[in-house]
Amino acid sequence: MASNAAVEGLSGAAGGIIALVATYPLMTISTVQAVRSKQAQQKLPVSETPPPKTGTFSDLAEVVREHGWAGLYRGLQASLLGTAVSQGIYFYFYSQLRQLVVARQQHLLAEEAISQDIGLASSLAVAFLAGCGNVLLTNPIWVVATRMQALQKKAEDGQASKPAGPVSVARDIWTESGILGFWKGCLPSLIMVSNPTVNYMFYEWLLARLATWEIKRSGKARKPSALQVFAVSALAKLGATVCTYPLLLVKARLQSAGKHSQLDRQYTGTADAIQRIWKTEGFLGFYSGMRAKIVQSILAAALLMAIKEELTASMREALQAPVVLKPVVT
Repeated sequence: MASNAAVEGLSGAAGGIIALVATYPLMTISTVQAVRSKQAQQKLPVSETPPPKTGTFSDLAEVVREHGWAGLYRGLQASLLGTAVSQGIYFYFYSQLRQLVVARQQHLLAEEAISQDIGLASSLAVAFLAGCGNVLLTNPIWVVATRMQALQKKAEDGQASKPAGPVSVARDIWTESGILGFWKGCLPSLIMVSNPTVNYMFYEWLLARLATWEIKRSGKARKPSALQVFAVSALAKLGATVCTYPLLLVKARLQSAGKHSQLDRQYTGTADAIQRIWKTEGFLGFYSGMRAKIVQSILAAALLMAIKEELTASMREALQAPVVLKPVVT
C-alpha cells in the first residue's frame, strides 16, 4: 500500500510540475485578470489617450512590455513548490485512503479477491478528504505565489517595480496579518475541493461513454490511449472549471490583497468579498479572467493526467507493484 501511494504521489508531482511550467504564463494572466476589479478600472485617471485594451493577448503584451518575458513567470518558484507538494500530497493521500477503503471492504465481506472498485460515493468521499488535507497543508505556499503573480504597474517614473522574492512576500504577509495571513482564501479553497469532485464525475461519465463507443465500434473494450485520456481530462476539467470558477476568483482576490492593494480590494473575509464583488461588478464579475483560466486549466489537467498515467505505469512496471484505479486531478 505504501509503495502504491508513493508511486501515485511521485508521478502526480512530476506531472503537475511539467504541466505547470508549460501553462504558467496563462496562469499568471488569469490571476492578473481575476484580481483586477471593474471598480478599480473605473477609477483610473482620465487621459487624452484611449484606455488600454484588456483581454488575454493584450494583457500578455502589457506584462511583457512592462516586466519583460520574466514577468510571465513571476512567482514560478513558489508555484513549482506548491504544485509539487500539492499534487504529491493529494495523490498520496488519495491512494492511501482508497486502499484503506478497499481493505475495509475486504474485511467486511471476508473476500480477498474483491474488486478494486470502491463505488462512486466512496471515491468522492476519498477525493474530498484528500483535497481538504491538501488545501490545509499547502495554502501558505499558494498565498505567496498568488501575491507574486498579482503584478504591480509601473511606478510614476516609468520604471517597472522590482520583483519581490518569495521570502520578501512571505515576510510582508507575516507583518500584515501574522500567521493567519498565510491561510487567506482557505475557506473558498476548501469549498473548491468540489472542483475535483465535479471533475471526477465528468471524467468517469466521459470514460464510460468512451468505453461504450469503443465496444460498439470494435466489439470489445480497450484501454484508453494517452490521447483519449488527454481529451477526456480536458473536457472534464472544462466542465468543472466553469462550475467552480467564481470560488477561484474569490480565493485569488483574498490571497492577492495586501498593504499595497487598492481600497476596493481590501476584503475582510470571504463573505465580504462575495458581497462586494456582486454589488460593484455584478454576476459577470465572478467570471473575470475565466477564458485564460479555462485554457490554462484544461491544458494543465490534460497534460498532468497524460504524463502521470505514463509515469505511473512505468514506475509500477519497474517496481512490479499491483495496479490500482487512478484518482482525479485537482
